[in-house]
Amino acid sequence: MAEKAISFYEGQILVRGKDQTTCVQHKGETLDWFCETCYDVICAKCVSTSHKGHDIILLSEVTPDNKRRIKTFINETEQKELIEIHQEISATQNSLSEDMKHYESVAEEVKKEGEKLKEDIDVLIAETLARLKHLEEENTKLLTGYSTELEKKLADLKEQLTHCKETLQTSTDIQVFDLSKGLQTNITLPEKPKLGSANFTPNNRRNTILKEAFGKVSLRPSEQFQSSTGLDQSNETSVYDNPLPSGHQQSVKGNTDTGQGPEKVLLPQTEIISEWKSPCRINALCPKSGGGVWTSYGYKVTHLNSQGEIQQEIQSPVDIKDITLSPTTHNLWACSTADNSVMELTSGKLTRRFETKNEPRCLCVTRDERILVGTKHRITEYTPRGNPGIGTKTSLFKKPIVRSPQSISQCPINDNVAVVDTDQKGDGGKDKDAVIVLDRQLQQLYRYRESQHYRRSMSLTLPRAVTYDSHGHLVVAEFANRCLHLLSGDGQYLRVLHTDIERPRTVCVDTEGVLWAVFGRVFSDHNVKRLQYTSV
Repeated sequence: MAEKAISFYEGQILVRGKDQTTCVQHKGETLDWFCETCYDVICAKCVSTSHKGHDIILLSEVTPDNKRRIKTFINETEQKELIEIHQEISATQNSLSEDMKHYESVAEEVKKEGEKLKEDIDVLIAETLARLKHLEEENTKLLTGYSTELEKKLADLKEQLTHCKETLQTSTDIQVFDLSKGLQTNITLPEKPKLGSANFTPNNRRNTILKEAFGKVSLRPSEQFQSSTGLDQSNETSVYDNPLPSGHQQSVKGNTDTGQGPEKVLLPQTEIISEWKSPCRINALCPKSGGGVWTSYGYKVTHLNSQGEIQQEIQSPVDIKDITLSPTTHNLWACSTADNSVMELTSGKLTRRFETKNEPRCLCVTRDERILVGTKHRITEYTPRGNPGIGTKTSLFKKPIVRSPQSISQCPINDNVAVVDTDQKGDGGKDKDAVIVLDRQLQQLYRYRESQHYRRSMSLTLPRAVTYDSHGHLVVAEFANRCLHLLSGDGQYLRVLHTDIERPRTVCVDTEGVLWAVFGRVFSDHNVKRLQYTSV
């Protein structure tokens, strides 16, 4: 569409509209000339005015070249570009068809596996109900037989009573004597049967177990989706960990069961339940069965309740380095670098169970009642009697996997073991602190310091303590930035739980799922915060 010519005197440039044949500066003059200098069409008056001295030729002389250029464009477009676009469209349609078939195939596999899992659950339910029915029938037989014996005993006693009454009224002295002599005054009832019993305990980890039984779909979003959502493009993510567009999140949540899925476990924000100044200094802490926590500092172990009140104090014969709670016996264990001893709290007294060759710097009791002890260059497993078992090995370059262990915790879901390694120069290290996760055989799975385990703005600068919760999440107390981080059990960074003005020293999760964190300097008063970050 032709545009209106505007005067230079109004401060604007005159523009010729498309297909306009007359000059915008010289009205009525036909555009018959072409200025090669300015590469524009002009009129006869322009030749002697604004384009004076330029290279000028008739417009008709340029037309053959322009037509040749247009024909070349037509030929190249028809013979190359159009064909390539048609081929790309065809290839894209084929890719779309194959992609749809692929995802339909994967979806079909998922459905089939889900149906199999449902069938297995139905079989399990039927088998369990059959066993219950069998036990019910056995109990019914026992009770029916017992009831029959009681009724027979009752009938015999009634018959004996009737005979006694008749004897008293009509019998001779000899008959009364004989009856009295033969009476059995001690009535013995039949032995009551010992019945079978049945109870049902729901598995509070059923969501995790179902996911493991069902299988895993690995998803890698497109680069465009990753860019738009800010996801890490270097890592594949599980179907359970991958954030979905907001339009899909609600539908996924709405179809989860009543198990403890991640979206049902984590609260949107961490809640500070209580905070107080500790009545005693704290070097280490662990949960106490029945409520509260055990703390240690120097030669003393202290039981604190949720209000920060001292419930019990136990004196230790040696300076305590670390403490932990047995998940099986619920007894407290402690270690000391003073005499390399590992002790167990029984009958209100810390009793030495065994000694280690090197100084024990931290310890953890596993679910199968093995004591993991961290010493220089090694994590070693011991029996409660002190017999050593498996231990960490060296890497391919003959370097210890763990150099300076500071804190140990075992995951209650998959039995993995998390270790804080401070990598001290005195142990031959480079002060490159890291959180290392080992499997149950104490073989390295991964190190959180490595780049592939960073997510978003995560950094673990100077981690000092770790603890797993009952859902398999790992809490890391990060010294340098005064943060508590939350990591998933499979190595993914979830979020910052809490940031404080003081540096965190140690953490633990109590038996009620509450996170305890100790903040402060080594030789100063310590503040304790109780934090809730899960719904259960």
